[in-house]
Amino acid sequence: MVDLRFYMNRLVLVLVLFLLPGCVKKKPDYFPLTNGARRSMRIYSRRIVGSDTSETTRVRLVSVVQGKKQLPGIGLVWVIEVPRDSGRPSHVYFRKKKDEIVQIVFSKGRKPVKLHYLSLPLSQGDHWYDTESERELFEVVAKETVKLRAGTFPDCYKISVVSTTSNQATLEWFAPDVGPVKWKSRAVWFKDGVRHELVRSAVLVRYQVPAE
Repeated sequence: MVDLRFYMNRLVLVLVLFLLPGCVKKKPDYFPLTNGARRSMRIYSRRIVGSDTSETTRVRLVSVVQGKKQLPGIGLVWVIEVPRDSGRPSHVYFRKKKDEIVQIVFSKGRKPVKLHYLSLPLSQGDHWYDTESERELFEVVAKETVKLRAGTFPDCYKISVVSTTSNQATLEWFAPDVGPVKWKSRAVWFKDGVRHELVRSAVLVRYQVPAE
């Protein structure tokens, strides 16, 4: 006699194995690096020098991911082009690992510096320094929804970056599968006895992250 329960159990197992890959939820990527990804932001600046104040607001393309490149002495890195008013773009270099995003900074006449840009996966309450010299302290301070003209971005991680060597602080918001969608910073310093203050903020207005 045929045992129908045996065949039914086998059928259920086959269906589970077939459907399981589609049910596995992909982990959100808070710093997607995909060739061709572009980002435009509306940037506001207010500069105060003594009693004089000037303000500017403009929308500009801030980054274009150009793919990977092999750098001598560094290895394989992601290259992001940053357009500049001079017409000659600058480039920013990142290495993406399972547990962190590393930014490689080049300075003329000096060895490249590796900065601990993000700890992965992001989690509220996490904190780290950019380098062993502890010049900047990063801290994940909140997880919230950000509403912009470019869209509504839930589950954004808000990261505080505070300089330990100067009066400068930044807040950045990272959206899942989009990356940075908003930031604001404030710096204060004195030069020749005159107080300087620079306040800047930026919000995402357009973005494109091509499918891999």
